[in-house]
Amino acid sequence: MSKASSLIIFLNGNEPRVQSLGHSLQSLGRETAAAQNYQSIASLCSDPLIQPVVISSENTPLETDSQREQLQVMATKYLVIVALSEAGIENIAEYFRLGVADVVFPEPSEEKIKATLQRIDRRAESRLQKRLYRSELEKTNLELQESLRLLKQDQMAGLEVQKSLMPESPLKFGDYEISHSITPSLYLSGDFVGYNFVLGRYLLFYFADVSGHGASSAFVTVLLRFMIGRVIRRHQLEQDYVALAQAPEGLVEHINNQLLATGLGKHLTIVAGSLDTETSKLRYVVGAQQPSPILVTEGHAEYLPGKGKPAGIFEDASWVVEEMTLPEKFAFVLLSDGVFDLIPDKEIADKEQTLLSYLATSSDNIEKLKESLSVDTVEAPQDDISVLLLTRGM
Repeated sequence: MSKASSLIIFLNGNEPRVQSLGHSLQSLGRETAAAQNYQSIASLCSDPLIQPVVISSENTPLETDSQREQLQVMATKYLVIVALSEAGIENIAEYFRLGVADVVFPEPSEEKIKATLQRIDRRAESRLQKRLYRSELEKTNLELQESLRLLKQDQMAGLEVQKSLMPESPLKFGDYEISHSITPSLYLSGDFVGYNFVLGRYLLFYFADVSGHGASSAFVTVLLRFMIGRVIRRHQLEQDYVALAQAPEGLVEHINNQLLATGLGKHLTIVAGSLDTETSKLRYVVGAQQPSPILVTEGHAEYLPGKGKPAGIFEDASWVVEEMTLPEKFAFVLLSDGVFDLIPDKEIADKEQTLLSYLATSSDNIEKLKESLSVDTVEAPQDDISVLLLTRGM
């Protein structure tokens, strides 16, 4: 057990009663020293926190706030023991309230002095433990701050990586225009979009929402970008018009197998599609993405058919390709489920209908669409909010 300093300092201990206490302590093997004033105490001790200092109640009046404050400061720094006079006994409660470690009554017996020393030792141990805990806490806080600093750096670097992998927005090709917006809830986003105009004819796109938040989900978006990028590059290099005409057939199955093989325990919802700009034929698959794809024509918005499992959970899962011919003027909208947080309705079914009413007349361009949903006014979104907009003639 940690103990108080073996040296006991007496402050202005000139009274016979206090000197007698000093002799008693010396007979018990304790060394004593005299300090003429408060400032000289520091030069006599090595560690104030465990240094017993004896003061006389006669020399320590408690008549003013300044006197009480002075004693309180001293008791905070040292292990203060008050040697009580007969008159000082009535102030015992006040002494302890001000933080003194112990008191000694007039003419104490040897057993009572020993008991006082034992209590002082326990008080010293408690002080040392508190200092150790405080030191460890400060060290832990510094380490935590450094970890947070490094994490923020990593997240900002990851954000730059994600931004560098995002496609140009808006991208125009003939009468078509495609654009996107992602508002992350954290530095990094689990939402990701990609689109490419391939071989001067096909627009290939995907819109994904990875489960969870933060770095692990963002990592999967990067992985997804490279998985799909490899497929697209192969079709481009081989000028595989047959495969492109069938896209996105087999794409989500490929993503599903790759995610399962990583063992990361991550899954994603996705919409992947292909637009033949010569025939206006749109082919797409839906993997549990909510809300469903939305088509806006002539001031009317409706949800398009399509459903399927999320990718990354079920082995041997398959997805059905939906196909339709787009009209001369249209807006094709994909939204992440974070958009539901922007709609005041309570039930999802009501939110879905309100969403259609918002988009029916506000899908001409990405900025107008975001304004209708109040995307840019959200200061701290609870979930990532992502939008992809494909238009012609709007």
